[in-house]
Amino acid sequence: MQEYLVIAIEVIIILIILVLAFYKFYFLRNPSREIPNDNDILVSPANWKIISIIHQNNLNDNHKELYKAHKKVIDDWTEWFKWATLVSIMMTPMNVHYQKAPTKSTLVSQNYQKWRFFNATKKKKNMRSTFQNEYNSMLFKTDEWYNFRVIQIAWALARRIVPELEINDKVIQWQRIWLIKFWSQVSFIIDDNYEIVANIWDKVIDWETVIAKKK
Repeated sequence: MQEYLVIAIEVIIILIILVLAFYKFYFLRNPSREIPNDNDILVSPANWKIISIIHQNNLNDNHKELYKAHKKVIDDWTEWFKWATLVSIMMTPMNVHYQKAPTKSTLVSQNYQKWRFFNATKKKKNMRSTFQNEYNSMLFKTDEWYNFRVIQIAWALARRIVPELEINDKVIQWQRIWLIKFWSQVSFIIDDNYEIVANIWDKVIDWETVIAKKK
């Protein structure tokens, strides 16, 4: 009996070591990319798959699920925008979880909203997690005073968002701006000075994939 107990303890220790190694050397990885270094484009701030692209004027009755429980969140996120498009990117635990600056810009405001932890993998009009989950919304301005937001959205396992920036910090296109831990979602609010060139279901790579270009 004692021999089995020793084996069980050894197995548990090995599993803990493996989990810690996965977290430190794989989950927290920050691989090098081929950075465009072109401030006329917005590159993806996150890594994996686009699950929704919705223009502000299309948020009508067919998308009313997006308004549940907090009807003002769309207005909050699109404040200071003439028109805006929401691009939502889903991540899994296997993806790079550092968020990157889409272009040269300055962080002008930040709003951390503690709330719920719904399933962040829902798509299109069922994306209530985008608007009801705990999130951190960051508003950036470019040198031309164009606006965009990067919103980090928590999920059941993603209950920690680690800051990198403070208000008025300036960033360049490749710079790391934040870390959200485990399975989660990043939404990108882009104003009408940009043309969206990505498509729904596209797999995107942080730093590399072009999401929008200046008109």
